[in-house]
Amino acid sequence: MDSVSERRLWDLPHDERVGVVRNEVGRVAARLADLDADLLDRPAVGDWAIRDVIAHLVVVAEFYTDSINRGASGEVAVSGDRPAPGTGRGAIVAAGIRQRAAEVAAGFDNTVIDRFRHSALVLADTLDAEESSLEFECYHPGGIIAANRFVVLYLKELGLHEWDMFEALQPPCEMSRWAVDAALQAMEEELASGSLRWVTDPDASPDTLTLRVITSGDVAIERDLLLEPAQTRLVAVDRQRNVDSGLALDAADFVLGCSGRRDLLAVVAEGRGEGDPDGLGVLVRRLTGM
Repeated sequence: MDSVSERRLWDLPHDERVGVVRNEVGRVAARLADLDADLLDRPAVGDWAIRDVIAHLVVVAEFYTDSINRGASGEVAVSGDRPAPGTGRGAIVAAGIRQRAAEVAAGFDNTVIDRFRHSALVLADTLDAEESSLEFECYHPGGIIAANRFVVLYLKELGLHEWDMFEALQPPCEMSRWAVDAALQAMEEELASGSLRWVTDPDASPDTLTLRVITSGDVAIERDLLLEPAQTRLVAVDRQRNVDSGLALDAADFVLGCSGRRDLLAVVAEGRGEGDPDGLGVLVRRLTGM
């Protein structure tokens, strides 16, 4: 199984992927612009205000654009106080991310939505070139990546943070299918902040375990989730591999669970997925540290 009613993100030509970015940015920006201004100070899922989440998306787009422009000039070294490439993890860089988002939010007030739209479209313009011309290396705390992969990372970021905002304001919120697709692709490609290394801590549960994951909904895949002492990885199914447990659930629930936004054990307990709680508990401990 590795099918979906529509094409996967990686099946699209690069120019169509960039078009998806533009369309998703326009959709999310319009959705935000329809909100009453006072709602921007309401809490999102997590401990940020809606305004701070929008500001974070500004920071992400501007950072990605800068990294691409620097990479095009052959610069892949660490910039400023950022960690060395490949050493960053979500928990490590969280404070810096929050600080930069707070600075943007404070400086732009209600115009932060306009800056979000502008910064994202500048990123799309930067990526609007032949895919083969965007194969040069670029810096990211999560690892050196090709410039053209920032399309995947940005769609993942945009979708997850749209969910953070609108799940709090207008629940229930459904993740965009392109965001779900991008998040899964980033996990499989082990792309910087989209990798499972970025969000898991093997020390929290150093067990060796293989979960066979089957997703349904907008993106239907079958993959093996390898929980090894030093890392967690989502890889192609190997029918010869020993599988300890299985997990079947909606693709969006899997993505939200792997990003720490949804309790995967609760998804199973509530009957919205199937899986062995003991095996799944190993993954949850790596994601939560508990």
